[in-house]
Formats: sequence, C-alpha cells, structure tokens
Amino acid sequence: MAAILPDELLSSLNESIRCRELQHQQIACLLTSDLFSIPNLVLHGTEATGKSLTINALLSAIDTPSAIIRSKECITTRHLLERTLTEVQEALGDIAPAVDGRCESISTFVVQLQRLLEDQKKFILVFDNIDRQREAAPTLLSALARLGELIANLTTVFIITSPRPHLFHKP
Repeated sequence: MAAILPDELLSSLNESIRCRELQHQQIACLLTSDLFSIPNLVLHGTEATGKSLTINALLSAIDTPSAIIRSKECITTRHLLERTLTEVQEALGDIAPAVDGRCESISTFVVQLQRLLEDQKKFILVFDNIDRQREAAPTLLSALARLGELIANLTTVFIITSPRPHLFHKP
C-alpha cells in the first residue's frame, strides 16, 4: 500500500505513536481518497492507545475540512447536535451558509447539516468517545451512523473504547 501522506508526516506520526504504521497508512488511505468516500469509519481500542491523537494528526495534515466533536463533554443529545453544527460551521469558516444552531431533533440536525455541507466536495466529522456520551438517546448512534447515507459528501468517524455487539445496528 502506497503512502498517501508525505513521508515526513508518516515518520513523525510513527515515532510519536509506535507500532501503528500499518494503521496510520490505512486510515490515511481511507480518509484521503478522491476516488471514493466511505460513509463511516469506526476506530476502536482500549484507552490511551493513540486513536484520537492519530486522527488529530492526520486531519491536520490533509486538505479536507473536518470537525472533531468531543462527545463525552456533551450532556444531552441536543447539546451534542448543537455543538456539532457549531463546530462544522467554524470548520468551514466564511464559506459556511448561515444556519440556525438550535436542534430539537435528529431530523432538524440532518437538514441543517445538509445545508452546511451542500457546497463541499468532502467533509470529515469525528465523534470522539461517542460511546461515553451522557444521557444519549437510545437511537442516537444508529441515526449518526446513517448520516453518510443521507449526506453523500460526509465521512463520519466514530472513536470508541469498547464496541458492543450491534452498536450501530440499523433498525
């Protein structure tokens, strides 16, 4: 597999996070490809293994706009959705259309996110520690997993500690 990122960046990343060279190349290949866009990517592993560090380093090195949401800092589902819209709008900067930052439901969130991303070629949305989000609605993860199906230019990355069976089950 050929390296998608510059050799200096990959070697720096490999030095800071040891024994993960293959994973760094695989994630970079999945997130930087212009040929295809994956709807979802799940990164899982035990705590303190460099999942968030790896994604942060890769996203800062590529040209694709992105936003990282620290899910465990959000108390309710509404808080998570509103924070996500704010982070996406900040990531897009001046080119982002104005949207109402309030989200009463997941359907309102999807409509507003579609409006924000309609002119983007590709956008990467990362939910860090999504499995540790407080007071989450029971269908939140399933709904977030379907975002890539509803918004074609969106790749959603879920960083979780311990995946449960059927975590992203689509009813």
